[in-house]
Amino acid sequence: MSLLVATGAPPGAMTSRRVMALAWPVMISMVSYALMSAADAIFVGRLGTSSLAAIGLAVTTTWLFLSLPMGLMRGVRVAAAQAVGAGRLRTADALGWQALWLAGIAGALVAMASALGPWAFRVMGASPEVAALAQAYFGIRALAAPLALVELGLTAWFEGRGDTVTPMRANVASHVLWIALDALLVPGFGPIPALGIAGAAWAGVIAMSVAAAWLLVVAAPRLRGAPWRPHRVLLAESARLGFPIGVQRLLDLVAWTALTGVLAGISDVQLAAHVVAIRVLMTSFLPGLAIAEATAVLVGQSVGARRPEDAHDAWRAGVRSAMAVMALGGFAFLAFPDALIAPFHVAADVAPITRHLLAIAAAFQLLDAVATVTYFSLDGAGDTRFTLKASIVLAWGVKLPLGVLLARSAGLGAVGAWLGLTAELVLLLGVLLWRWYSRRWFRSL
Repeated sequence: MSLLVATGAPPGAMTSRRVMALAWPVMISMVSYALMSAADAIFVGRLGTSSLAAIGLAVTTTWLFLSLPMGLMRGVRVAAAQAVGAGRLRTADALGWQALWLAGIAGALVAMASALGPWAFRVMGASPEVAALAQAYFGIRALAAPLALVELGLTAWFEGRGDTVTPMRANVASHVLWIALDALLVPGFGPIPALGIAGAAWAGVIAMSVAAAWLLVVAAPRLRGAPWRPHRVLLAESARLGFPIGVQRLLDLVAWTALTGVLAGISDVQLAAHVVAIRVLMTSFLPGLAIAEATAVLVGQSVGARRPEDAHDAWRAGVRSAMAVMALGGFAFLAFPDALIAPFHVAADVAPITRHLLAIAAAFQLLDAVATVTYFSLDGAGDTRFTLKASIVLAWGVKLPLGVLLARSAGLGAVGAWLGLTAELVLLLGVLLWRWYSRRWFRSL
């Protein structure tokens, strides 16, 4: 996709059409990820409730270990978007190499930390059977962290430049391959032995390798003409923008993982319902997230060009688009819960809880749409320290304590945890809207 999609229009011309021009490839990537994630759960879920609970725990822990490095990758995207907006295209090219350096170093550290998996599962209160199954998945995925971060880093770099089509092609191809490999490796096929939950992990590693290779090949012409050595200033700028994002993601995931651990300690049934509801929720949340990602790129490019009104127009267009998409998801959660749950082959005692969770999700879809776009817009503007502070206070001051209280003490289980999430979301939305309308995100630059 040409950079002119993001930068060639005159000031004040930011519309929903321009947001969607960047967002639709990201949306397709994320929907394909949601389908792949659901396929993971569906194939593993056929092995039993313990396996289904284990993959939810393992995936959450994998993202927990990757959250800080992923923040650094997002810092590259913000830096690239602002460089493009300012017309510094050579700097934007050089940031591709910095993404690879960050991915290699951070990925190696995550791989080394993979031995902490069994300890993490014990701390989260998983039963011995679930913990063993979760480690079988996590141990493989964590060792492949460098590959995952190369894919994420180059995706962020392409998107910051305004090219969302190239990452879409690589990601969709890898997700289709992932699903096909799930079908072969989890249950086994012909001479291929049944690998169970470990097969789902290997499917992910192979698919991510393909995506990373694809992006490297496409990026090669631009990277070939850019300085390849670590650049202290560019690395520092990426870290300045990305480190708060990474810390926020890490602490938010720690809070969410703690809640997941509480559910694991209550029963495998509560945890399994939570896992299935999350997979279904992705079908609505990820398209909204794609719009937020695209909006963040346009905001970053507008800030780089010193055009705050264009940034505000991009935010408004992003909010309208995300609300429209996520409202459809909320309607589906209320109207067709059984149809959405059916592919997971959940046990009879899991299904009613999952339906309650989807009803809660339907109630907060519009709030989540506005909050997500606003959050990512502030990040795109470089106001990452504020979003970090807001997230820490509300995740640890509201979501975690209220969720634990309602889930365990009030006996509401997964429903209580999700009510805590809803309370956090309402308060976060108010704080983010205040910050956005204050325009401090521009004056502080």
